[in-house]
Amino acid sequence: MMKLKNILKSVIFSILSFQLVSSDNVLFLSLPYYGHINPMVRIAEQLIPYGHTSFIAMTEKYVRKYGPPKKGINFVTIDDYPEFTIFNAKIIQILEDQEKYSIKESFDAMYKLWERYLKNQNLLSKFKSVNASLAVIDAIFDSNPFAIFAYRLKIPFIFVGQLNQINIHRTPWAISITPHFSINRAKITTFSMKLRNVWTHLQDYINPAAGSPGRKVKDYAPERPNISFDDLIRQAQLYIIDSDHFLHVPLPALPNVKYIGGLAVRPAEPLHGEIKDFVKASKNGIIVVSPGTVVNWDMSLNKMADAFSKIKYDVVWKHSNFSTSHRNVLIRKWLPQNDLLGQPNTKLFISHCGNSGQYESLYNAIPLICFPRISDQIYNGRSLEEKGYAITMDIKNFTVDDFVKNIKEVIENPVYKANIAKISEIFRSHNELPSQRAARYVNEVIKYGGDHLRSELQDVPLYEFLMLDVLAVVVTACIGSFFLVYCIIRKCVTIFSNAKKTKTA
Repeated sequence: MMKLKNILKSVIFSILSFQLVSSDNVLFLSLPYYGHINPMVRIAEQLIPYGHTSFIAMTEKYVRKYGPPKKGINFVTIDDYPEFTIFNAKIIQILEDQEKYSIKESFDAMYKLWERYLKNQNLLSKFKSVNASLAVIDAIFDSNPFAIFAYRLKIPFIFVGQLNQINIHRTPWAISITPHFSINRAKITTFSMKLRNVWTHLQDYINPAAGSPGRKVKDYAPERPNISFDDLIRQAQLYIIDSDHFLHVPLPALPNVKYIGGLAVRPAEPLHGEIKDFVKASKNGIIVVSPGTVVNWDMSLNKMADAFSKIKYDVVWKHSNFSTSHRNVLIRKWLPQNDLLGQPNTKLFISHCGNSGQYESLYNAIPLICFPRISDQIYNGRSLEEKGYAITMDIKNFTVDDFVKNIKEVIENPVYKANIAKISEIFRSHNELPSQRAARYVNEVIKYGGDHLRSELQDVPLYEFLMLDVLAVVVTACIGSFFLVYCIIRKCVTIFSNAKKTKTA
């Protein structure tokens, strides 16, 4: 009888829970970067239990990768324009030779890319047909213009991703000691670095928001009220930043700013096919090698292969057009990276230090050798090295012997494994995956909106946020006080001097 009562209670609770679920459509918007789309897919998966259906914008290439739509997740196909490839190529050229190439060339390509997207009425119609109640936009400067689509659709939006856009969410913090990612330092240790750091942060506040499409918002949304691009993207209901204190410095946050690192991480799944057989046959352990999807290591492939031939470990290497005859090396165009890092006999991850990869390494407690090249990769590499989880190397300038030495150091020195294993245990002790936590906050915004999370700091004019009005009054008062004291002293000196002359006469 008691058992029957418990069953009835469970059935009634399930029915009530189902009735309380508010089903909404969520539109995910990102440019076609795998490392940016993948975290969005993970969050979309975690929104399914809340009853929401996700529509993820991606190119045909990624639609094929993620397979056919499943219940709760659908794909909206966007065009893969050539300007996107040109933009990435120009960025790489600038980073490799800043004197030879101009940032203007890269931004010209980006402006043309957004002209294509934002003027595409067919794409707007696709997004309208989703009937979404919320847009989730990739938080990187060249994806920011997707907010214009949300503005045209008259739906709220949130930012999710790697870039910590402090000039947008306006969390107050000490900009002298909080490192700006672009200065490629994990810690600020000297006064000159403080000055440079402050100037770099202030430029973010003073300059227009990064990623502006190059024209007025009104040009792309003629049916909506005029608004500046900065004011538009500052209307975000929530900022979920794919970074946290586990791998980077602890940072303060306003209620609608959530630091949740590792959005793409998940438990490892079983391997299959040739990769499974190769890993299983390894006697000394596996090294996983994976460069980024945008920036490659082609200038040093032969040196890397030579180094791998001199070690006892087996190597699973991701590369699309390179081969080697070494028996301990398996090269494939695509790797189940997270699943490989989760294998018990994986010893080392050789990575470009992209955001998702470093958190997969953390989740699976695998130390790293980093070959960072651009953007946040350099900052990530320095931070990992300072925390004792990795060794960072220069992909353009290394010797085979140094590479072999560092491989042995990271694998055979127990300190690296112990350091990352400890923080991994803390990271995994939480009751939910990062993507589950992010989905919980997204669901909160869907149900209740984001006004209860916003701070008035995010709406005040910049001069008020930077306290320029207060500083102006204080400086004026100080100058006035000093001038008054100066006048009084000068008057007293004059009186004293005149009195002395009179007395002498």
